[in-house]
Amino acid sequence: MLKLILIFFIFFTLSCSNNDEVNINESENLYIDNTSDDRELFAKSKEYIKKQQYELALIELDKLEVLFPNSDFNKRGLLTSAYIYFLKEDYEKSRAIAENYKKYYPGSDDIAYANYLEAMTYFILIKKTNFSQQNAIIALDKFNFILNAYPNSDYEIDIITKIQIIQNNLADHKLVTAKYYLDKENKEASLIYLKEIFDNHSDSIYIPETLYLITKIYYEIDEKELARKYASILAYNFPNNFWYEQTYNILNDLEINELDEKWYEKFNPIKILVRNREKNTNTSIQPIE
Repeated sequence: MLKLILIFFIFFTLSCSNNDEVNINESENLYIDNTSDDRELFAKSKEYIKKQQYELALIELDKLEVLFPNSDFNKRGLLTSAYIYFLKEDYEKSRAIAENYKKYYPGSDDIAYANYLEAMTYFILIKKTNFSQQNAIIALDKFNFILNAYPNSDYEIDIITKIQIIQNNLADHKLVTAKYYLDKENKEASLIYLKEIFDNHSDSIYIPETLYLITKIYYEIDEKELARKYASILAYNFPNNFWYEQTYNILNDLEINELDEKWYEKFNPIKILVRNREKNTNTSIQPIE
Protein backbone atom coordinates (compact mmCIF):
# COMPACT_ATOMS: atom_id res chain seq x y z
CA MET A 1 0.00 0.00 0.00
CA LEU A 2 2.85 2.35 0.91
CA LYS A 3 4.47 1.66 -2.47
CA LEU A 4 1.25 2.55 -4.27
CA ILE A 5 1.00 5.85 -2.41
CA LEU A 6 4.67 6.64 -3.19
CA ILE A 7 4.20 5.83 -6.90
CA PHE A 8 1.10 8.04 -7.03
CA PHE A 9 2.95 10.92 -5.33
CA ILE A 10 5.88 10.68 -7.77
CA PHE A 11 3.50 10.56 -10.73
CA PHE A 12 1.56 13.60 -9.41
CA THR A 13 4.79 15.55 -8.84
CA LEU A 14 6.06 14.80 -12.33
CA SER A 15 2.70 15.81 -13.79
CA CYS A 16 2.78 19.15 -11.99
CA SER A 17 6.37 19.72 -13.07
CA ASN A 18 5.43 19.01 -16.67
CA ASN A 19 2.49 21.44 -16.46
CA ASP A 20 4.73 24.14 -14.98
CA GLU A 21 7.25 23.58 -17.75
CA VAL A 22 4.51 23.89 -20.36
CA ASN A 23 3.28 27.12 -18.79
CA ILE A 24 6.81 28.52 -18.70
CA ASN A 25 7.36 27.58 -22.34
CA GLU A 26 4.05 29.14 -23.34
CA SER A 27 4.97 32.28 -21.42
CA GLU A 28 8.35 32.47 -23.11
CA ASN A 29 6.77 31.96 -26.52
CA LEU A 30 4.65 35.06 -25.98
CA TYR A 31 7.84 37.12 -26.23
CA ILE A 32 9.93 34.98 -28.59
CA ASP A 33 7.19 34.70 -31.20
CA ASN A 34 6.25 38.36 -31.06
CA THR A 35 6.56 40.17 -34.40
CA SER A 36 4.87 43.44 -33.40
CA ASP A 37 6.67 46.65 -32.56
CA ASP A 38 5.77 48.85 -29.57
CA ARG A 39 3.19 50.92 -31.45
CA GLU A 40 1.43 47.81 -32.75
CA LEU A 41 1.33 46.15 -29.33
CA PHE A 42 -0.22 49.26 -27.81
CA ALA A 43 -2.76 49.46 -30.66
CA LYS A 44 -3.68 45.80 -30.19
CA SER A 45 -4.32 46.35 -26.50
CA LYS A 46 -6.68 49.23 -27.33
CA GLU A 47 -8.58 47.02 -29.76
CA TYR A 48 -8.95 44.30 -27.15
CA ILE A 49 -10.25 46.88 -24.68
CA LYS A 50 -12.93 47.95 -27.14
CA LYS A 51 -14.01 44.30 -27.41
CA GLN A 52 -13.92 44.00 -23.58
CA GLN A 53 -11.25 41.31 -23.87
CA TYR A 54 -9.30 42.68 -20.95
CA GLU A 55 -7.03 39.72 -20.28
CA LEU A 56 -5.82 39.72 -23.88
CA ALA A 57 -5.23 43.45 -23.66
CA LEU A 58 -3.12 42.95 -20.53
CA ILE A 59 -1.04 40.31 -22.33
CA GLU A 60 -0.21 42.76 -25.12
CA LEU A 61 0.71 45.42 -22.57
CA ASP A 62 2.87 42.92 -20.69
CA LYS A 63 4.77 42.13 -23.91
CA LEU A 64 5.15 45.86 -24.47
CA GLU A 65 6.66 46.30 -21.00
CA VAL A 66 9.08 43.37 -21.33
CA LEU A 67 10.22 43.90 -24.93
CA PHE A 68 10.17 47.71 -25.12
CA PRO A 69 10.84 49.00 -21.57
CA ASN A 70 12.10 52.41 -22.76
CA SER A 71 9.33 53.07 -25.24
CA ASP A 72 6.96 56.02 -24.79
CA PHE A 73 4.18 53.56 -25.57
CA ASN A 74 5.25 51.51 -22.56
CA LYS A 75 4.70 54.51 -20.30
CA ARG A 76 1.22 54.98 -21.72
CA GLY A 77 0.72 51.22 -21.54
CA LEU A 78 1.25 51.35 -17.79
CA LEU A 79 -1.66 53.76 -17.39
CA THR A 80 -3.71 51.70 -19.81
CA SER A 81 -3.14 48.69 -17.56
CA ALA A 82 -4.43 50.75 -14.63
CA TYR A 83 -7.48 51.68 -16.71
CA ILE A 84 -8.12 48.00 -17.54
CA TYR A 85 -7.98 47.01 -13.88
CA PHE A 86 -10.45 49.81 -13.17
CA LEU A 87 -12.80 48.33 -15.77
CA LYS A 88 -12.28 44.93 -14.14
CA GLU A 89 -13.33 46.54 -10.82
CA ASP A 90 -9.96 45.81 -9.26
CA TYR A 91 -9.67 49.31 -7.84
CA GLU A 92 -6.81 48.59 -5.45
CA LYS A 93 -4.59 47.38 -8.30
CA SER A 94 -5.65 50.26 -10.55
CA ARG A 95 -4.82 52.74 -7.80
CA ALA A 96 -1.45 51.12 -7.10
CA ILE A 97 -0.40 51.30 -10.75
CA ALA A 98 -1.50 54.94 -11.01
CA GLU A 99 0.46 55.81 -7.87
CA ASN A 100 3.57 54.06 -9.23
CA TYR A 101 3.23 55.96 -12.49
CA LYS A 102 3.13 59.28 -10.62
CA LYS A 103 6.20 58.22 -8.65
CA TYR A 104 8.34 57.19 -11.65
CA TYR A 105 7.08 59.68 -14.27
CA PRO A 106 6.27 62.92 -12.38
CA GLY A 107 6.94 65.08 -15.44
CA SER A 108 4.90 63.02 -17.89
CA ASP A 109 2.31 64.62 -20.15
CA ASP A 110 -0.15 62.02 -18.84
CA ILE A 111 0.35 62.81 -15.15
CA ALA A 112 -3.07 64.51 -15.00
CA TYR A 113 -4.67 61.28 -16.18
CA ALA A 114 -2.82 59.27 -13.52
CA ASN A 115 -4.30 61.56 -10.87
CA TYR A 116 -7.72 61.42 -12.52
CA LEU A 117 -7.66 57.62 -12.59
CA GLU A 118 -6.65 57.44 -8.95
CA ALA A 119 -9.46 59.82 -7.96
CA MET A 120 -11.93 57.69 -9.91
CA THR A 121 -11.02 54.61 -7.83
CA TYR A 122 -12.48 56.47 -4.84
CA PHE A 123 -15.36 58.08 -6.71
CA ILE A 124 -16.65 54.72 -7.94
CA LEU A 125 -16.89 53.51 -4.32
CA ILE A 126 -19.14 56.33 -3.12
CA LYS A 127 -21.96 54.78 -1.11
CA LYS A 128 -25.52 55.79 -0.33
CA THR A 129 -26.10 58.67 2.05
CA ASN A 130 -26.74 56.47 5.10
CA PHE A 131 -23.19 55.07 4.91
CA SER A 132 -19.77 56.61 5.52
CA GLN A 133 -18.82 59.27 2.99
CA GLN A 134 -15.05 58.83 3.40
CA ASN A 135 -14.52 57.81 -0.23
CA ALA A 136 -16.56 60.80 -1.41
CA ILE A 137 -14.43 63.17 0.68
CA ILE A 138 -11.17 61.67 -0.65
CA ALA A 139 -12.44 61.78 -4.27
CA LEU A 140 -13.52 65.40 -3.87
CA ASP A 141 -10.11 66.37 -2.50
CA LYS A 142 -8.29 64.61 -5.35
CA PHE A 143 -10.55 66.06 -8.06
CA ASN A 144 -10.08 69.58 -6.70
CA PHE A 145 -6.32 69.00 -6.68
CA ILE A 146 -6.40 68.12 -10.39
CA LEU A 147 -8.43 71.23 -11.26
CA ASN A 148 -5.91 73.42 -9.43
CA ALA A 149 -2.71 71.63 -10.44
CA TYR A 150 -3.62 70.90 -14.07
CA PRO A 151 -6.02 73.61 -15.31
CA ASN A 152 -7.66 73.12 -18.72
CA SER A 153 -6.84 69.40 -18.78
CA ASP A 154 -8.79 67.04 -21.03
CA TYR A 155 -10.65 65.77 -17.96
CA GLU A 156 -11.76 69.14 -16.57
CA ILE A 157 -15.39 69.02 -17.71
CA ASP A 158 -15.81 65.44 -16.53
CA ILE A 159 -14.22 66.29 -13.18
CA ILE A 160 -16.47 69.32 -12.66
CA THR A 161 -19.50 67.12 -13.31
CA LYS A 162 -18.31 64.51 -10.83
CA ILE A 163 -17.51 67.14 -8.21
CA GLN A 164 -21.12 68.30 -8.47
CA ILE A 165 -22.31 64.73 -7.96
CA ILE A 166 -20.10 64.44 -4.87
CA GLN A 167 -21.37 67.76 -3.54
CA ASN A 168 -24.95 66.54 -3.95
CA ASN A 169 -24.10 63.28 -2.21
CA LEU A 170 -22.40 64.98 0.74
CA ALA A 171 -25.20 67.53 1.06
CA ASP A 172 -27.79 64.75 1.01
CA HIS A 173 -25.90 62.89 3.74
CA LYS A 174 -25.80 65.99 5.96
CA LEU A 175 -29.44 66.81 5.26
CA VAL A 176 -30.50 63.34 6.39
CA THR A 177 -28.51 63.86 9.60
CA ALA A 178 -30.01 67.33 10.13
CA LYS A 179 -33.53 65.92 9.77
CA TYR A 180 -32.71 63.18 12.25
CA TYR A 181 -31.77 65.75 14.90
CA LEU A 182 -34.80 67.85 14.01
CA ASP A 183 -37.04 64.84 14.62
CA LYS A 184 -35.34 64.52 18.02
CA GLU A 185 -36.14 68.23 18.62
CA ASN A 186 -32.44 69.04 18.79
CA LYS A 187 -32.60 72.20 16.70
CA GLU A 188 -29.09 73.37 17.54
CA ALA A 189 -27.50 70.15 16.26
CA SER A 190 -29.72 70.20 13.18
CA LEU A 191 -28.72 73.77 12.46
CA ILE A 192 -25.02 72.86 12.54
CA TYR A 193 -25.48 70.38 9.67
CA LEU A 194 -27.78 72.71 7.73
CA LYS A 195 -25.29 75.58 7.97
CA GLU A 196 -22.55 73.14 6.85
CA ILE A 197 -24.58 72.44 3.69
CA PHE A 198 -25.15 76.15 3.08
CA ASP A 199 -21.50 77.08 3.63
CA ASN A 200 -19.83 74.20 1.75
CA HIS A 201 -22.42 72.75 -0.66
CA SER A 202 -24.44 75.79 -1.69
CA ASP A 203 -24.62 74.73 -5.34
CA SER A 204 -26.09 71.32 -4.55
CA ILE A 205 -29.64 70.35 -5.49
CA TYR A 206 -30.56 70.24 -1.78
CA ILE A 207 -29.94 73.91 -1.04
CA PRO A 208 -33.61 75.07 -1.40
CA GLU A 209 -34.81 72.57 1.22
CA THR A 210 -31.83 73.46 3.40
CA LEU A 211 -32.69 77.17 3.26
CA TYR A 212 -36.30 76.42 4.13
CA LEU A 213 -35.28 74.39 7.20
CA ILE A 214 -32.79 77.05 8.34
CA THR A 215 -35.49 79.71 8.01
CA LYS A 216 -37.97 77.56 9.92
CA ILE A 217 -35.56 76.82 12.78
CA TYR A 218 -34.45 80.44 13.21
CA TYR A 219 -38.07 81.55 13.25
CA GLU A 220 -38.96 78.93 15.88
CA ILE A 221 -36.07 79.95 18.17
CA ASP A 222 -37.10 83.59 17.77
CA GLU A 223 -34.16 84.70 15.63
CA LYS A 224 -36.38 86.69 13.29
CA GLU A 225 -33.67 88.69 11.53
CA LEU A 226 -31.74 85.54 10.66
CA ALA A 227 -34.97 83.92 9.50
CA ARG A 228 -35.56 86.90 7.18
CA LYS A 229 -32.00 86.65 5.87
CA TYR A 230 -32.26 83.01 4.80
CA ALA A 231 -35.82 83.41 3.58
CA SER A 232 -34.63 86.23 1.33
CA ILE A 233 -31.86 84.07 -0.11
CA LEU A 234 -34.42 81.36 -0.84
CA ALA A 235 -36.83 83.84 -2.44
CA TYR A 236 -34.13 85.51 -4.52
CA ASN A 237 -32.67 82.29 -5.92
CA PHE A 238 -35.67 79.96 -6.06
CA PRO A 239 -38.87 82.00 -6.37
CA ASN A 240 -40.73 79.17 -8.12
CA ASN A 241 -39.36 76.34 -6.02
CA PHE A 242 -41.53 74.05 -3.88
CA TRP A 243 -39.56 74.93 -0.76
CA TYR A 244 -40.14 78.64 -1.28
CA GLU A 245 -43.85 77.90 -1.37
CA GLN A 246 -43.48 76.03 1.94
CA THR A 247 -41.94 79.18 3.43
CA TYR A 248 -45.06 81.22 2.58
CA ASN A 249 -46.59 81.18 6.06
CA ILE A 250 -43.28 81.95 7.72
CA LEU A 251 -42.80 84.94 5.46
CA ASN A 252 -46.26 86.25 6.28
CA ASP A 253 -45.57 85.99 9.99
CA LEU A 254 -42.43 88.02 9.40
CA GLU A 255 -44.61 90.77 7.87
CA ILE A 256 -43.22 90.41 4.37
CA ASN A 257 -45.56 91.61 1.66
CA GLU A 258 -46.07 88.76 -0.80
CA LEU A 259 -47.02 91.20 -3.56
CA ASP A 260 -43.72 93.04 -3.35
CA GLU A 261 -41.49 90.95 -5.63
CA LYS A 262 -38.36 92.83 -4.54
CA TRP A 263 -38.88 92.54 -0.78
CA TYR A 264 -35.76 90.43 -0.41
CA GLU A 265 -33.35 92.96 -1.90
CA LYS A 266 -33.09 94.97 1.32
CA PHE A 267 -31.78 91.85 3.05
CA ASN A 268 -28.82 91.64 0.62
CA PRO A 269 -29.60 88.17 -0.71
CA ILE A 270 -26.79 85.93 -1.93
CA LYS A 271 -26.79 84.67 -5.51
CA ILE A 272 -26.50 80.89 -5.62
CA LEU A 273 -25.61 78.88 -8.70
CA VAL A 274 -26.95 75.35 -8.82
CA ARG A 275 -24.88 73.91 -11.66
CA ASN A 276 -26.35 70.45 -11.81
CA ARG A 277 -29.92 69.64 -10.93
CA GLU A 278 -29.51 65.95 -11.71
CA LYS A 279 -29.32 63.51 -8.79
CA ASN A 280 -28.09 60.53 -10.85
CA THR A 281 -24.58 59.28 -10.18
CA ASN A 282 -22.37 59.29 -13.27
CA THR A 283 -19.69 56.67 -12.71
CA SER A 284 -18.24 56.65 -16.22
CA ILE A 285 -14.52 57.15 -16.69
CA GLN A 286 -12.62 58.59 -19.62
CA PRO A 287 -10.01 56.32 -21.24
CA ILE A 288 -6.48 57.53 -21.85
CA GLU A 289 -6.06 58.62 -25.45
